[in-house]
Amino acid sequence: MADSDYKIVVASADQVKWIIKMADGLSWNPGCDDAVTFQQADPTGFFIGLLNGQPISCVSGVKYENFAFVGYYIVAEEHRGKGYGLKIFQHCMNYLKDYDNVGLDAVLEQQANYKKSGFNFAHRNMRYVGVIPKSETTCDNIVEAKSVSFAKLMEYDQRHYPGLRKYFMSSFLNGTIRSVVYLDDDKNIQGFSTIRKSADGYRIGPLFAEKFEYAEALILALVDSIGGCKVYIDIPIPNSNAIKLVEKHNLEPIFETVRMYTGQTTGIDLNTVYALTCLELG
Repeated sequence: MADSDYKIVVASADQVKWIIKMADGLSWNPGCDDAVTFQQADPTGFFIGLLNGQPISCVSGVKYENFAFVGYYIVAEEHRGKGYGLKIFQHCMNYLKDYDNVGLDAVLEQQANYKKSGFNFAHRNMRYVGVIPKSETTCDNIVEAKSVSFAKLMEYDQRHYPGLRKYFMSSFLNGTIRSVVYLDDDKNIQGFSTIRKSADGYRIGPLFAEKFEYAEALILALVDSIGGCKVYIDIPIPNSNAIKLVEKHNLEPIFETVRMYTGQTTGIDLNTVYALTCLELG
């Protein structure tokens, strides 16, 4: 590899679309609006590796307020094994050097490599897919997320996510088809979830809920708003109720990943996390 021929730059809006296309080519099934909403979370956190001016690699290192997450680490197949991937990954980690805790979701075969870079195992995840038909049920406790104070929604989100991410969530919610919360009789948030169109079907996540029945009600409300649909959902395996929920609705596991952090594990109660927001940005 000649360093003079390989340059790493902050991705433009069009280049972020190339990143999303690469993810789609690997069957990651990105959301249709992810290019716009994700880049808005950290406009300088998406990187492209250019070889003789042509994109061949990418990675994202999104800075939240007090936490960061690495994703979209991809090298075009014909350019793998030549050092381009390691160089852009190191560039990303240097960009995040001031953060005490950085997370990522790794495919199983890369777990050992990430460990060499300071990442440690936190928990396993499994992606499930399947068609959930329209249920024709209603739940008076479920309301649109936009009807709830954004500050209260962020307070609830932070209890279920490693860091504060208000800028990301503000952008992300605009890219969803529907975002809903579950309110108890005292109008306290007891659950939150979203659904967004993806390359194939729909992605559900995050799905946070204090009880199994709240999580199920949220999923059914989201699916019913589409009229029944094919969904993809990434669940943390330690949450046995999340597994029961997807199996109850006949979803099938398709691949596993591992959540890893450079800092301390977050202390989040995964029993209330029924689905991750996404594997790419946490």
